[in-house]
Amino acid sequence: MQALSFEQAPPLSVPLRFFLTAPLFLLLAGVLLLVDGESAMASRWTPTALALTHLMTAGFMLQVMLGALFQLMPVAAGANLWQPRRLALPVHLLSATGAALLVLGFHHQITWAYQGAVLALGASVLMFFPAAMAALWRTPGRSPTLVAFRIALLALFFAVLAGAAMALARAGIIDTAWLRLSSPHVALGLGGWGAVLVAAAGYLVVPMFQLTPAYPDWFARSFAGAVAVAIGVGALVPHAAGWLPLIALIALLAAVTIDRQRRRRRAKVDATYHFWRFAMACTLVACALAALAVCQVGGNAVPIAAGVLAILGGFVSVIAGMLYKIVPFILWLYLQPRVKGVPPMTRMLNERWVTWHWRCHLAMVGASGLATVWWPMVYPAGVLMIASGLLLGGQLLRVVRHARAALRRAQPS
Repeated sequence: MQALSFEQAPPLSVPLRFFLTAPLFLLLAGVLLLVDGESAMASRWTPTALALTHLMTAGFMLQVMLGALFQLMPVAAGANLWQPRRLALPVHLLSATGAALLVLGFHHQITWAYQGAVLALGASVLMFFPAAMAALWRTPGRSPTLVAFRIALLALFFAVLAGAAMALARAGIIDTAWLRLSSPHVALGLGGWGAVLVAAAGYLVVPMFQLTPAYPDWFARSFAGAVAVAIGVGALVPHAAGWLPLIALIALLAAVTIDRQRRRRRAKVDATYHFWRFAMACTLVACALAALAVCQVGGNAVPIAAGVLAILGGFVSVIAGMLYKIVPFILWLYLQPRVKGVPPMTRMLNERWVTWHWRCHLAMVGASGLATVWWPMVYPAGVLMIASGLLLGGQLLRVVRHARAALRRAQPS
């Protein structure tokens, strides 16, 4: 807590616009599962599977991760973005629009949708990336969080660059040889951007909110750099086995996080703990399945199951757990100097509904995993995904409404 500079936090509207948009993509993914059914699990290359994957990654995950960077960079790393309110509006609108267009392009194979997605997502990243990198490089020091932020942003830039090339290839605008960038694109997106950013946030939020020991110094200082090297190795080695070091590193992150949680000093177990613990367990299983897929063991269902567990079980779980702490916390901090008798953070959420969301999320991941071997399970998975999106979005809106009501009561009539 002492290392965080809360007075440098951006205006509330900056991260909240991203956080409140994210559950909409979860809702859309659930609807798509109900509409398309079997084709969602027939292969990871079907239009439906690609659309679902990017609803989660370019939609849900990207929204929350951009919002988290706007919040955490100045607070945790002292990296102040220039005019964050002005920057956040176009970055938010363009990233959300670009994700929607990309999903439309994948699902319906529409050339103009691919082109629009490349323009919108490309513009969003080209606005955010240089501003964020300039802020990070102006910041002195080499803390693990600062280094991880830099590497995660570089991975995001190259992941979007590779994705743009593949989208244009699918649209028939450039040579289809660019589709060979699929593996580096996944590694950059899920490993370099996703896992490294989760690690950077975890160094802060896991000890702070779950009262665990800090991550080991050797791990925090080497993880982000090791992931960057592993992505380079995987991209250069012609055999798929070149990606095994990256898979092992992500499994190590999960194992170290589970070890930190095992040593927590807090007896009470809350939803955030459940979400994080489940996410790390899913990540370990996903890494094992990914290693089997690299070795071509298990057939078509193995890589699909690995993706389901990595994205839904890993990233979506972590994000839900973080949102239930970060959103009440930043609103509580905002209210502290402005309102007398601010209620505790836990009272801003309806704990009963958060518990229901946890149960619903658990069932959703389970149903999605079963759907990889018996496709009719996509229908309960879709229903549960819609319910998860509604419960998550509803709880976040509830926290915002409570904060607004507290501010209105504090204002003189």
